[in-house]
Amino acid sequence: MIGLFVLLSAVSLIIVIHQLFSWLCSRKILGNSVSKGMFYVSAFFGTPIHELSHALVAIVFGHRIKTIQLFQLGKDGRLGYVEHQWNRRSVYQSTGVFFIALAPLCTAFLLIECLQYHFKLGVVDTFVLNVDMANVRNICSEVFNYIWHITYQIVQYASHSYEGAGWLLIVSLLCFHCIPSRADFKNALKGSMIVMIIVFLLWFFSYSFNLHHQQWMLAIFNWSVNMSSFIFIVSLLSMLWWGLLSIPALLRFK
Repeated sequence: MIGLFVLLSAVSLIIVIHQLFSWLCSRKILGNSVSKGMFYVSAFFGTPIHELSHALVAIVFGHRIKTIQLFQLGKDGRLGYVEHQWNRRSVYQSTGVFFIALAPLCTAFLLIECLQYHFKLGVVDTFVLNVDMANVRNICSEVFNYIWHITYQIVQYASHSYEGAGWLLIVSLLCFHCIPSRADFKNALKGSMIVMIIVFLLWFFSYSFNLHHQQWMLAIFNWSVNMSSFIFIVSLLSMLWWGLLSIPALLRFK
C-alpha cells in the first residue's frame, strides 16, 4: 500500500511540474521555428517509445488496440496516441489500465538501466529499508535522504566525465517524453483502486497463512522507492529541456 502511494505521489508531482513548465514554455517554443523544430526532432525519438509502451502493456492485459499512432504533427497537439478497448467487467483487464498508464515510465526506467550498464556507470545505490526503524517518520526520512543521495551521485557522475554527461543527456530526454500525460494519470488513478484491493487481499492472505508477507511487502516497497526516486530525479533534471528548447525563442532565432 505504502509503496503504491510512494509511486503515485512521485508520478503526480512529476506531472504537475511538467505541466507547469509546459504552460510556461510551450507557447514560446511552438511560436519559434527553431525551437519548434528542435522540439519535434526530440519528440520523433521519444514519442514512439511512449506510445509503444502503452500498446505493449495493453496487449499483455488483453485490451484490443483500435488505433495506434507512434508519431504525428497533428493539429490537436497530440504527438501520438493509442486507442484501445477492454472489458470493464474483467478484473484483469481493468487492473491493466493502471499499468498501461504508467508503462512509459516503466520503459524509461528499464532503458535507463540498460544505458547505465552500457556506459558502465555505477550511478545509483539501491534503497533498502531498515525494518528495525520502520515507522512513518523514519521511513519518510530514509526516502528523502535516499533521494538526496542519488541526486548528488547523478550530478557528480554527469559533471565529471563525458560518458556521464552523455548518459544524463540521453536519459533526461527519454524521461522528458515518457512522462505520463494528465489523461494517463487519470487512468492510473482509476486502475489504482483495483490494484490496491488486490495488494491488500494478497497481504491478508499471506499474513493469514504466514507466507512471508513481511519479506515480499518489504521487497515491493524497496522496489517502488528505487524506481520512483530514480525516475523522479531524472525527470526533474529533464525539465532542463524546457529551458534548452526555449533558448532560440528567447534569443529570437528564426
